[in-house]
Amino acid sequence: MKLFGGGTSPYVRKCRVTALELGMANRVEFAAIAGASEELKAINPIVKIPVLELDNGEHLFDSRMIMRYLNEQAGGTLYPAGDWAMIRRESAVEGLIDAALLLRSEFATRPEEKRWDGWIETQSLKINNVLDELEEEAEALSRLDAASIAAGCGLGYLDFRFADWGWREGRPAIAKWFKECNAGESMQATIPG
Repeated sequence: MKLFGGGTSPYVRKCRVTALELGMANRVEFAAIAGASEELKAINPIVKIPVLELDNGEHLFDSRMIMRYLNEQAGGTLYPAGDWAMIRRESAVEGLIDAALLLRSEFATRPEEKRWDGWIETQSLKINNVLDELEEEAEALSRLDAASIAAGCGLGYLDFRFADWGWREGRPAIAKWFKECNAGESMQATIPG
């Protein structure tokens, strides 16, 4: 299998961490690919990373789909049956990552005079709301599952692109959890940059 993506994408990182945690690193080759390229368009109609090319030539896209596929192939336990609280946490973190990427795009590509403060505030609110929820549920993240992988990658992305966010302030439980999570081998092996 081949995982196409970029080295700074938190979505790609989620898939790479998943492969490492499931002991599938030797079965999943990582291949850098340029965003919005013809090569990416040829394997994913929505022209987004990550994309997992299966051994039969089929392509899966969307990090959550790829994580589920890898989990199933490995006989893993990242998606415990009926654990809707975990799936809710995974979805919440997906929203945090979405909002962070939208903010990154806004700040990196739009001239300051054309930025919309209301939109920036809305994306920031989404991120802070999820951070507050994670603070309340930090103990649940201690189990390795899809939500904890997503949370680790999402918080890592905030550190990478928004180092001055101050997300740890007033959130000691999630800050402590992330420090331990981020020290893990799979997280250290996939640090963006």
